[in-house]
Amino acid sequence: MTNHVDFPPNLPIHAWSGTLDVGDPVPRLQASPGAGWAQALFCFDGLMRVEMSEGRWFIPDRFGIWLPAGTTPAVELKARVEFQSFLLHPRFASRLDMPPAPTVLRASPLIRGIGRRLMPGPPYDTAPTGPEKRRLGWVALDEIARLDRPDLHLPGSGDPRLAKIMSRLLRRPAEANNLARLADEVGSSERTLSRLFRQDTGLSWREWRDRMRFVMAIEGIQIGRSSTELSNWLGYSTPSAFVAAFRRQSGMTPGEWRHRR
Repeated sequence: MTNHVDFPPNLPIHAWSGTLDVGDPVPRLQASPGAGWAQALFCFDGLMRVEMSEGRWFIPDRFGIWLPAGTTPAVELKARVEFQSFLLHPRFASRLDMPPAPTVLRASPLIRGIGRRLMPGPPYDTAPTGPEKRRLGWVALDEIARLDRPDLHLPGSGDPRLAKIMSRLLRRPAEANNLARLADEVGSSERTLSRLFRQDTGLSWREWRDRMRFVMAIEGIQIGRSSTELSNWLGYSTPSAFVAAFRRQSGMTPGEWRHRR
C-alpha cells in the first residue's frame, strides 16, 4: 500500500474513509515508525483483493479484513469503492480477542458510520473533537472485535509448481476440472499435486477448487455477471450446477447474495 497518512499515536484508533477508484493508491495509515499498529480495512459498494504470502483474500461489498501488526498486504481494488482503514493502537489492540493471522470481517453499519465520522465530510462540516475521537475509538475497538468472520481466504503455496497452477486458475478458472492435465503442464503428477494441496493449504484439491470458484463467483456477482456467465467462466456443466454449488458454500443462491442487506 502507498500514500502514508500520519497521525499522532495518542488515540486508541485512527481512521481514513473515502472513495477510491480502480488504480488509485490505497492510503496507508502510519502512527509512528515501528509502532506495530494493527489494521482493519473495509470495502463498501465495490470489491477488493488483498494479497500476502499466506494467500489471497477476496473482500466484497460490506466486508473487510483484520491485519495483525507486522503484516504488509498488497491491496487491489476491483471496482470503485468506499474504502475505510482503521489503525489500532498496539496497547489496546492486544487486548482484543482477534486472530493472529489476517481474517475476513463482515462489516456493520456501525463501523461504517464511525469511519465516516472520524474522517469528516458531508454531512458533517467539522472534524470531531479530541474527546469525541476517543469515544468513537473505544466503540470502534469493541465493534471490530464483535464482527463476524466468514472464511473468504484462498490459501497460497510456496511450491513453484502449485503457485504456477494457482496463478493460472485465477486467470482461467474453467481449467480447474482436470488436475491431471495441470500436473502435466508443470512436470508433476496428479498424485503429487494432490498431496501438495493438502500439505500447503490445509485443503484437498477439490476443497481448494471449490473455495476458488466461490470467492471468484462473489467477485463476478459484484460486477453484475449472470449465473449463466459465471457457470461458463468457472467451468460448471450447467447454470443450475453453479447455483447449487454456490448455495452449498454460502447458504443462499447467487441472486439472494446479490440482494442481501
